[in-house]
Amino acid sequence: MGQIRTEMLTLLQVHGGHAIQRVAQRVRFAGDLEALWYLRQDVLAALSAIDGEVVARKQMSHINRLFKGGLPGTMGPRPHNSVTT
Repeated sequence: MGQIRTEMLTLLQVHGGHAIQRVAQRVRFAGDLEALWYLRQDVLAALSAIDGEVVARKQMSHINRLFKGGLPGTMGPRPHNSVTT
């Protein structure tokens, strides 16, 4: 859990601003692994607003892998279907 928290905070610390600091504070005080799991979306949204979604998703991919084996099977990443038109 400590490594995941540190990785999330490291990504956020590169940027400043009130919104980033608010998310960082929530990550810092998350009480368990499940709370960090749900905060991934907030971290992704904060990074996307600054760096763009493609870059943010790439940054978060490492963090997502750190959760492997630490969460119940129903809480893992879900495959996304691409929609093509």
